[in-house]
This record gives sequence, structure tokens and C-alpha cells, in this order.
Amino acid sequence: YAARTTGAYARIREQFGISISKFEGIEEPLARIAGTAYLLDAARRLTCAALNEGHHPAVISGIMKLHATERMRIAIDDAMDIHGGKAVIDGPQNYLGGLYRSVPVGITVEGANILTRNLIVFGQGAIRAHPYLLQEMNALGEPDRDKGLTAFDTAFWKHVGHSFATMFRAWGRSWSFGLFAPAPDAGDATEFYRQLSRYSSAFALSADMALLTLGGALKRKEMLSARFGDILSELYLLSAALKRWQDEGRQKEDIPALQWCMASGFKTIENRFAEIFANLPNRPVAWLLKFLIQPFGACVTGPSDRVVQQCAQLVLSPSVARDRLTPDLAFVEDDGGIARLEKAFRLVTEAEDAAKQLRAARLHDWKEAVKKGVITEADGEKLAAAHEAVAKVIEVDDFAPEALSPIYKKSADVHQFFQELGEQRAAS
Repeated sequence: YAARTTGAYARIREQFGISISKFEGIEEPLARIAGTAYLLDAARRLTCAALNEGHHPAVISGIMKLHATERMRIAIDDAMDIHGGKAVIDGPQNYLGGLYRSVPVGITVEGANILTRNLIVFGQGAIRAHPYLLQEMNALGEPDRDKGLTAFDTAFWKHVGHSFATMFRAWGRSWSFGLFAPAPDAGDATEFYRQLSRYSSAFALSADMALLTLGGALKRKEMLSARFGDILSELYLLSAALKRWQDEGRQKEDIPALQWCMASGFKTIENRFAEIFANLPNRPVAWLLKFLIQPFGACVTGPSDRVVQQCAQLVLSPSVARDRLTPDLAFVEDDGGIARLEKAFRLVTEAEDAAKQLRAARLHDWKEAVKKGVITEADGEKLAAAHEAVAKVIEVDDFAPEALSPIYKKSADVHQFFQELGEQRAAS
């Protein structure tokens, strides 16, 4: 919703005589909105597919609740910033105000996000995702001592072998920057699979060492647990984005959104690893992990300016890619804010060529341009219709004070009563 409305508004709104969508300061949050829309809808589809198959993904449901609402908060804040005063004045034409006010509800209801991030995602996921940890815990709780010791020994030595294999795997993939990590032939996305394999190995090793050195105390190290949870969440969300890219037929037009998601996610993953290594209580283990996984520090800086600009362009023009990015949105065709915005967006894009001719001739009045033969009469009418539609979108609601406040109306009635009483006394 934010991607569709904000992209359209940025395209039609002008400042200093040009569309604000051409400002890089607008392109950056616009790309963040578009990329977030692509990522979260991909994760929604993957999660719902698991539910439809009868699975009960407790950890994944925590990841989705946390990140869908947190990233919604960022996206709506970005949308409000781009709309400026248009989204501040309340009324029927403000199509963002209600959504902005609802953000705290999503953040808080069904478990506050602070709780989910710090205790739930990694706290539950570490045990559920580990191949041997749950077996060891069950063995320790076995009433039959001999049977329990046998089960524990079996699981423990498998755990040790698994840890060494994970260490060498993570070391090799990290030092080669994922060059030899396994990946399917996925066209433009093949490199992303390699990087996910690299980070998955690094996460498995780091989590294993944290559990080994901290044990049950890890659950009280909430900031560490939150950072591990962030890495796990990014791995899931980015996997969902790759699945969407594959399921939709590897659309070339969508690659900027996928690149934005991957670069942003990899930046978060690398920063969280650096924070974990800087704060892990067992310093020799932290130094070893840093040497194996991140010898050169966090190297990913996020999406490039080129990717940001290309991602922003996805929502700035009518296209199949824009429709794929903003599916399942139904707008009622009335004279409300959304209907006006969609109409203005369509008219502005249709009149784009005529507007370029007008600017090239250094003219501002379309009628004068028609007289000089710069544009045709039909083009001039398109420009006039577009300008009128844009003016209706930009305008905000205005109400008389008595329409907003019953108290004001009552006060006005009392004032009128005393005024009439004074006039009667003066006349008598």
C-alpha cells in the first residue's frame, strides 16, 4: 500500500519545477519502501505455504510477526516523510493517516516486538533448528539412567563431529567469500545463493560456540540472543525473496528489488556478526570466530546508489513490475484520496512526453506552447487535465471549526446569545 501510493505521489508532486521522484533524497526511502514490499510479501507467501501444508512453524511465525510489523513501521515513516504535509492534515483525502496511527497496534499486540526479538526468535530457534541439541536435552531428562547415558553419548559425539565439520565449512566459505559455496543455477541470483550458504555456515558455527561457552546463561544475554535472532531472521527472509524470484519466473524487471533486499540483508548479517564477536564474553572464542568468519571485518555496505535508484523506479511508472510489487490492492472508484491519486498518476504519465517538450522549449504555459507549435492541442489538453488532477491530490481537507468540535459550536451559540441580548438591551 505504501509502495503504490508513495510511488505515485512522488511521481506527480513537483518541487522547484521538477518531480520530487528525481531527487536522490526521495529515491532512497522510496527504494526502501519498494524493497520492503517485495521482501515481506515474499516471506508472507512462503510462510502461508508452510501453514497450508499443515506445518506449525513457531519460530518462523515469531520472525514474521516481528519483522513484518517493524519494517511496516519504517515503510510508513518513509511514506509519511515523502508525502510531507499531505499526510499530516487529517481528513477523507489523507490515505496514510489511519495506517500511521495503527502502527503501534501491530508493534505491540500478540507479543511486544522487544520480547520477540530478544527472547523468542533465537531462544526457540536455537534448540529447534539444531540437529543434536534437543536429543541431548531429552537424553539428560531420560528416567532410565543407563539408557539416557547411551543416548547422550551418541548425540554428544555426533554433535562434536558436526561442530568440527561446521567449523571447517564456515572457515572455507568465509575466507573465499562464498566463491565455492554450493548454489543452484539460478541465473542472476546464483551469487545470492552462495552468500546465503556462506552466512548459514557462519551462523551455525557461531551459535554452536555461543551455546557451548554460555550454556543456559545465553538466554539472559538478551542483546546477544537478539543479534543471533536478527541473523536467523535475515536468512529466512532472504530465502523467501529468492523463492519469490524463482516462482515468478526470474523476472528481469524485478532484479533491482531482489538486489536491494540481498544487499540490505547481507549488511545486517555482517554487522550483527561483528557485534557478536565484539561482545561475546569468552574472548578467546570470540577472537577465534572472528578469525574464521570475519577476518576483514564487516565488508558489505548495503545496496549501491545505482541499485537504490533502479529499485525506486519500480514504483514510479505504470508497469507490470509495479503491479507485481503491489498486488491484491483494491481501490474503490470514488472521489476519495486514493481514486484522485491513481487518476493523477495515470494522467501525469500519459502527458510526460508533452511536459518534456514544454520544458525543452523553456515554456510554462501550455496554451502558449500550442500557439507556437511546440505541442499539439491534444497534448495541451492532456497537460491541463494532468495539472488539474495533481492540484486535487495535493490539496488537503479543510473544515470549519464548528464541524470539528461540538464544544466550539456550543461556545459559538452562547456567544451569539449574549450578543443578541446586548443588542436588545441597547435597543431598549
